[in-house]
Amino acid sequence: MPLVVLPAQVPDIKAINDIYFTAFEDVPVMRFLFPSGVNRDEYDMATQHTWEHDPSTYPIKCVDTSTGEIIGMATWQLFWKHGEEHSWKKPSGVDWLQGEERETSEKVLMPIFEMRDQLFGRRRHVYLPTTAVHPDHQKRGAGRLLMQWGIDIAEKLELPLYLETSEDVAPFYEKMGCERLTDVKVIQTAEVTGAPGDVEVPLLVKMPSKAKGLSFQDWVDKGCPEGY
Repeated sequence: MPLVVLPAQVPDIKAINDIYFTAFEDVPVMRFLFPSGVNRDEYDMATQHTWEHDPSTYPIKCVDTSTGEIIGMATWQLFWKHGEEHSWKKPSGVDWLQGEERETSEKVLMPIFEMRDQLFGRRRHVYLPTTAVHPDHQKRGAGRLLMQWGIDIAEKLELPLYLETSEDVAPFYEKMGCERLTDVKVIQTAEVTGAPGDVEVPLLVKMPSKAKGLSFQDWVDKGCPEGY
């Protein structure tokens, strides 16, 4: 039986977060997000609070209909309403950490937040904060289905879709029609991350068909008109 994408519900939170932490176990950014590990009960409660109180957040799940098992997840954010009160607000910092851990984490994460603020801070857009597929179920098309959900929503809203990713995953998003931005860059230096060398964070945008092939940079150069 096929895979299907459905809205994620509060009873799904543990399974959703299990997938997230399993899929991202060896991803370098996790040691800056959770340098001392994570209290799963607290994280699950924080997830529930976000789902229930953040009107921009739309969590979805990919279900194997032959077993009923959740095998993938994504959290989408839709900033489709007009007005500054409905726009994305840049975080003031990494407020779940303290002291040196917070300072180090902010050196890694704040440039990403600042770039998003520069590109989309007061503009309507669709954003992909997180998507993950359980390692036991990768290469089955779940990631494509989770991504297509957001693409379809962005297309209906006639809004650009934005995300940050890693070099190894960027080609997947490019195959899904996203354009890698080259006029702006976020570079995480080896001095900050402890990696062997500096690392560029790929930034990707998918413009809606209403833009009629207009690139993101050309749209910016035109002043980001709503009608493209």
